[in-house]
Order: sequence, then C-alpha cells, then structure tokens
Amino acid sequence: MKYICYLLLFSVFVFLQGYQFSIGKKQTLTFFPPLPIDQISSNLILEESFENIVLETNPQAGNFYLEYAKNHSFQLEKDIVRKGATAGRFEIRKNDPQIWGGHRSEMSQAQSTTKKEGWYGFSQFFPTSYTTDATGEIIAQWHVQADEGEATNRSPSNALIASEGKLKWMLRWDTDRIMENGHSDGLIYIDMGTIPKDKWVDWVVHIKYSHTNTGVLEVWKDGKKVIDRQNMPNTYNDEKYPYFKFGIYKWEWTPTSSQKVIYYDEVRIGNENSSYDEVKPGAN
Repeated sequence: MKYICYLLLFSVFVFLQGYQFSIGKKQTLTFFPPLPIDQISSNLILEESFENIVLETNPQAGNFYLEYAKNHSFQLEKDIVRKGATAGRFEIRKNDPQIWGGHRSEMSQAQSTTKKEGWYGFSQFFPTSYTTDATGEIIAQWHVQADEGEATNRSPSNALIASEGKLKWMLRWDTDRIMENGHSDGLIYIDMGTIPKDKWVDWVVHIKYSHTNTGVLEVWKDGKKVIDRQNMPNTYNDEKYPYFKFGIYKWEWTPTSSQKVIYYDEVRIGNENSSYDEVKPGAN
C-alpha cells in the first residue's frame, strides 16, 4: 500500500542535558501525520511482507514509515527470504548521519493505529557477519508516546536488544502521570539466548498495556513461549499507547564494528481480537 503523502513530516527535538538511560542515549519521539490505513482484515491492522517491488525505489510505499539515512539503509533482499520472493534488508554504518539521536534504519507503525492491546508477529535473520558489543543495539521496540509536558525522548517500554552475542528483552514501567526525571519505577532484562546466525527467528508478541498489575506480556520465540507475565505492569502511565518499530537502532558505536545488517520478513500487527496464529510468520 502506498502512502498518499507525507506533508509536514517533521520531528520535535527535545534533548535533555545529562539525560541518560541504561541502554544509551535516549531517543526522540518521531511524529507521523495520521495515515489512511485500510484495514487488512477484521483483526490485522498492518502487514509488511516486502513483496511490493515499489519499495525498491520508494521505501515509504508500504504500511510502515521508514526512518533511514542513506540508500543502503534499506533494500529488498531476494536471496535471504523467510517467505515469498523478497525480504527487507536493514543496514546502518558508523559514518551514516544520525536520525533522532542515533544511527537507525527502522520501519515504524503510525501512532494513529496503536491500541490498548495488540498482537505482533515478525521474523529476523542475523547473518554470520553480525557482531555485537557491550553497548548493543535495539532490533525491535515498542516506543512510548509522551503526554503534554513530558519528555519525548524516553526509553521504550519494551525492546529487543542485541548485545554481547545475546538477545535480551528490556522491560520498563512507571506509574507517574508525568515522568519528570526519566527514571522508571521498574526495569528488568530477560535473557533471550544466544543470537542465532544464518537462520530465521520467528517472534510473536502479545501485549495488553498497563502501568498497573493488569498488564499482559507474552512472547514466543520460534514457537516456544519465553516470556509469560500475567497481571503485571509493562509500560508507562501515558494517555496513548506505544507504537512498534523494527529494524536497527544503535545509539553508540565501539571500535569493534562499523556496520550492522539485519533482515526482516513477515511483519504483522493485530488488534485485541487477533491471535498467535493470525500474526505468526508464515501465517498466510
């Protein structure tokens, strides 16, 4: 699906001096105009299978908005594919211009499509050349939306991180109506195992957002449930709900690497009535 237009596309930059968090410099919230999204099915809100060849010349032609710096940041891939003829190749380089506070090549869900509860499915592929360091990078995130009077560059409430050869799930929550200092009430990291190379990794995520003990967070990796948090907080006390972003975001480089490449395929977002089977990679 092609976006009709991206008029007045801009970002509000709010950088607080000395405002750090545990996984690096904070990101700035990106604002997208409301988009005319056609419902894919009764339960699926957005889908990207990377089968639209127009993405080759116009990376904004799909259901997600691409944040990228150079032509190499995003390409259609024909040799490494989860399903169909093509997948998405995301790349960042150390000398790329920074976007919203870091190096990134990410596709983003429009904020106007977020829900209190959602199902997310996607598949990732890490080539043999993929290396990580202590700083790490975010390879999938649920970016929070700031309320009026609140810093726009807060940490995501949920994120999948690649660091030191491993995958980690970062989870944050906070009950303050307005977060003034950027420090959340809760922060945990969950070990997701060693980064698998040269194979597709399938993920399904179910989140019922809540900053109180009514939240639900379920995560499946290759069909096995690896996180099951029922009736626990899993986000901030915000009026609007987080939006999903996938690709690569790196806030700080070390001398050990100067390039990152990851592949994505079979990305789906479903509403509260969706299911594991409806969003899982290879579902259709």
